[in-house]
Amino acid sequence: MPESTNMTLYWVIYAIWSSIGIIWIISRTLTPTATWAWCGAMIISPPLATLLYYLTAERVPTSAKAERWPSYSRIQNAIANGCGAKVTMRNRITPLHNASNTFAMLIKDLQQAKREINIEYYILSNDKITQTIFDILCRRARAGVRVRIIYDAIGSWRLKRQHLTKLFRSGVEIRPYGKPIFPYLTQACHRRNHRKLVIIDAQTIYLGGINVASRYLDGGKQGFWRDEHIKIEGSVAQQAQDMFVTDWVKCGGREFVPFQSVGNIRNICPVQIAWAEEGKSRNTIKNLVMEAIASARHHIRICTPYFLPTDDILAALCCAAQAGINVELLVPLTADVRLTGAASESFIRHCARQGVKIYRYRNGFMHSKAITIDDATTIIGSANLDYRSLRYNMELSAVIYNRAITTNYISRFYADVALSESPNTQPTPNLWQQFKYGLAKLLAPIL
Repeated sequence: MPESTNMTLYWVIYAIWSSIGIIWIISRTLTPTATWAWCGAMIISPPLATLLYYLTAERVPTSAKAERWPSYSRIQNAIANGCGAKVTMRNRITPLHNASNTFAMLIKDLQQAKREINIEYYILSNDKITQTIFDILCRRARAGVRVRIIYDAIGSWRLKRQHLTKLFRSGVEIRPYGKPIFPYLTQACHRRNHRKLVIIDAQTIYLGGINVASRYLDGGKQGFWRDEHIKIEGSVAQQAQDMFVTDWVKCGGREFVPFQSVGNIRNICPVQIAWAEEGKSRNTIKNLVMEAIASARHHIRICTPYFLPTDDILAALCCAAQAGINVELLVPLTADVRLTGAASESFIRHCARQGVKIYRYRNGFMHSKAITIDDATTIIGSANLDYRSLRYNMELSAVIYNRAITTNYISRFYADVALSESPNTQPTPNLWQQFKYGLAKLLAPIL
């Protein structure tokens, strides 16, 4: 046989072997990092990569037994060492399980503000609820209340210049966060201010997953928009003030001394806020989630609209399920972004195979970001369980060490589960769907 024929046959076999191998690897529920590595190996040497994959990848345990800690001190230390926030004791909590309650209570408190209002939002929209809140802020500013607003330049792209002009003329101070010269072509595009925070008179804060937009009230294309927010009155508000001052200066604002509230809350409810941004606190939220998972003794319940976890959090969840912890995950039945939904499916199927119970919310769009650990700890905030929130964005969460509050959120979780598809009713994806999910999964780190 001529040498040229031999070479042609070699390259045909190489192309077929490597192509089939890559398709097979992408269809597996490996992490994005592992998938990229195995695909590279399959391109370099299909026979060797196939042998190594057979001998190792399919037989390596997905996780090892998790270390269990006797208290929540590791959670508290992870936050304190990350962003510097300590546990505060004198706080009163009001859970807000939907946008209607959130905006009604927020509007009332804004109207009663006496000294200072500091606001930080990912999305300020161009609609009725936004205009209502802006009108209140203008009136309070004209009445002598100091009002400051930080908004994300990309998240709030619908915000009109005339709205900002009206606020400015009323005495409201405004700063955009991260306005890139070339959107989508710079790293700044991927590092957004994803927080949702209102601080009133250094005594009351609102935080959670609800932005200022009408779709949280009327649902928009997704129908009912299910989300969580929380009102906290007490000593934790001062920590939020300190964080806001830092953010304000980073956005080009002049450094100021925030109003100090005397405080009259007598309730004892331990609360700790955690935030992530550039620098030392970059991994605070991710470390908080890791320590929370590892501290669980019996139960982990998670609500998230986007499930694209980092490798270590994915392993920790599967590890907990294999160690006998009851791990339950509540996600939307239909994603608001198709590519993100397809990428999530690969991670969801991987967790399901390791014993995690998956529920898919069908009564609208599940946008809640909430975690409960056993029956004693609740985490509410702006962070999704995805790469963007855990590695890039500026995020904010509250950790509540209180059984009564946690019981409230557990009840809400199972009320949502009752409106969801159970694990037993979810169909098995066909081969094409598996490949599509695996392909989308490769983009998880940038979605």
